[in-house]
Formats: sequence, C-alpha cells, structure tokens
Amino acid sequence: FFFLMIRRPPRSTQSRSSAASDVYKRQAFNILNFLGLKPVNVSSLHQKEDYYDQLINHFDPQDIRKFRQRYYVVDDFYNPKLQRVFLYICGEGECTGIRNQFTLQLAQRLEAKVVALEHRYYGVSQPFGEANLSLENLRYLTAEQALEDLASFLQFVKTTKEFNVNEKSRWITIGGSYPGALSAWFRYKYPHLTVGALGSSAVVNPIVDFTAFDEQIKLSARKSGQWCFDAIKELNSRVESTLFNDSKGAKALREQFGAHGLTNTEFLWFFSDIFVELIQYGARRELCNALKDQSHDVRLEWLSKNYQRVIRPQDYGTYFLANETYDHERNGRQWMYQQCSQFGWMQTAPIDDRTSMRSKLVNLDFYRSCLLYTSDAADDLLC
Repeated sequence: FFFLMIRRPPRSTQSRSSAASDVYKRQAFNILNFLGLKPVNVSSLHQKEDYYDQLINHFDPQDIRKFRQRYYVVDDFYNPKLQRVFLYICGEGECTGIRNQFTLQLAQRLEAKVVALEHRYYGVSQPFGEANLSLENLRYLTAEQALEDLASFLQFVKTTKEFNVNEKSRWITIGGSYPGALSAWFRYKYPHLTVGALGSSAVVNPIVDFTAFDEQIKLSARKSGQWCFDAIKELNSRVESTLFNDSKGAKALREQFGAHGLTNTEFLWFFSDIFVELIQYGARRELCNALKDQSHDVRLEWLSKNYQRVIRPQDYGTYFLANETYDHERNGRQWMYQQCSQFGWMQTAPIDDRTSMRSKLVNLDFYRSCLLYTSDAADDLLC
C-alpha cells in the first residue's frame, strides 16, 4: 500500500469551507488531467443510501448491542465481471454521499463499484441514537472501533447478494487526512481483506505538541514574501495586546468576528487559525494581497468578512465544545475527544518566536482546557 503526507491533520471544524472545496477541486482537476481521467457529473449518479446494523463494541463478544450506520453505494460504473470495489472512508464529519471526484473518476476508469461508510458518532451514525454526546457515550469513539466497522461492513457487502459482489472481489480503501490514516492502518491490520490502500495526506503519525505545523505555514506564507508572514505575525501580536489590555477594544473585536463566547486565549486560537486555514486551503495569494500595504484596521476588516469561508468561532470555545446535545451537523466535540484521547495534533506555537504565527499562549496548557468537558475520565487523555 502507499500513502501521501501533504497537508495538515484534520481540525475540529464542523464543515469544510468553500475555500477548502475550491482548492480540492483545483488539485483534483490537475491530478485527474495528468492521469487522463474524465470528469464525473456527481448529480447524475444513482447514489443509494442505506443503513447497516453495526456492533457498538467490537471488542466484547458478550456485548451484542448495535446501531444503524449509514452507507452509500454508487454502481454507475460497476462491471461485475471485474469485481473491483472502492471503499471510500468518511471521516470526522457528516457523510452526505460519494462526491470525491478522484475516487469517482478512478471508478469510472476501472469500472469499479464505490461504497462509502459514515464514521461512527458523526452525522446520523450514532451508537446511542439521539442521546447526548456525554463522555460516557463517547467511550466507543476510537480508531480501533472505526477500523472494525470497516472490516465488518466490507464482509457484509461481500456476503449480501444485492451488492453483486463475491468473495473474490478486489477491494481498495480510499481516504484523505484522518480517513487517509484509517485507510493505511486498515491495509496494515487487515491485509487479507484488500489489495491496496490510498491514503492521501494520511496523518499516520500522531504528534501531541505539533509545533512543526506553524513552521510549515510560515514557509508557505513567505512564498508571497517575508512581508506577508510579518503582517500576519503583527496582526496576531496586536490582537493579543488588545484582548488583554483594552477591554473596550476586546469587546469590539469579539463583536466584529462574531466570537462572543470565546475567552481571550480561545479567541487567539481562533484568530491564528484564520490564516492557517486560508493558507492551507489555497487562498494564500488572496490573503497576502489583502494584507499588503494596508492599515491594521483594514486588515482586520478583510479578515472579519472572509473568515467564515474556512472556520467558525463556535468550534474554538470550551463553552461550545461542552455542549453534549446531539446534532447531525456537529462534530467539534467528537473530534476534540478523538484528538485528546488518541491523536494529539495540537497546533502550538513554535519555541522560536521568529517562526510562530500564533500567540505563545496557545500551548499544551491551553489545550488542556478540553479537560473542562471530559470530567474525571480525562486522566487518560493526551492533552
């Protein structure tokens, strides 16, 4: 199997932005042109949506409780004589169908069936239905359980006649970022079930104190010139000073960015990620051009009008993350739980202030604020 590591780990945002979507489309278009693949009209596909009765706990043979896990099937390109199947792995958000152009165009080229499985605890695939997302209810939200979900579902497809797939079918898992890691781990753990795995941007190496991420973002910002990085650094510094030294100015900042529920440090986390997400998802030139030779107020005004493209303030506050209420569109609480319990990937300020784009207050001590909503069981958590 193979995997590529070319972008940051997933974050706790609840839905990908238009900027993220646009850059994915451009990247996919370039790759697919190179491979000679033809675009697929997703809206014309016949996507079947259904549910699989999945075990809540795969590691206790006496626990036979199950939940309804959503899946999708695209048969438009399938040639049953070839018996080729792509298992598209959905990740830390609601899965609303198979829309990835790269996967669909590969399926078209190779005459393969595509099936996708929604990740447990995200979207409508809730082990405890619409019960709250309490820490007690989240205890089965692990990568190990998710991998077993995939294995169980794969066997279900193979043995259910309506799928027109037999035991000799050849499977390849596909995922990006966290699902990319699941794809790679699945191939490693279950080599007998698949013939290969594609893990784009596969974050297979959990790092708790992830200072190196900002260092890479700095290098990306400097492609527009050192002045762009300096402008971002100055913005973060002045915003931090305002938050802690000017109560009237701090109130105005929160109002300007719709971030009333955030503490000072949470606002700094949110504010630094505006630059991070814009740069990561292909808007680096636009961002840097908007900051160039502008006053502090003009820069803030542009950011306040554009941050919604990539992030939402409520994904950055302990107050919001503490909300245990189920909503199929929410994923911030679940993803922070996964980060704190298994993966880390906490983006912190580098030790060398010259390479940092965020306040030094955004450190591991700050991320331990996740403990405020994980109660006594937080002793076992990474952060």
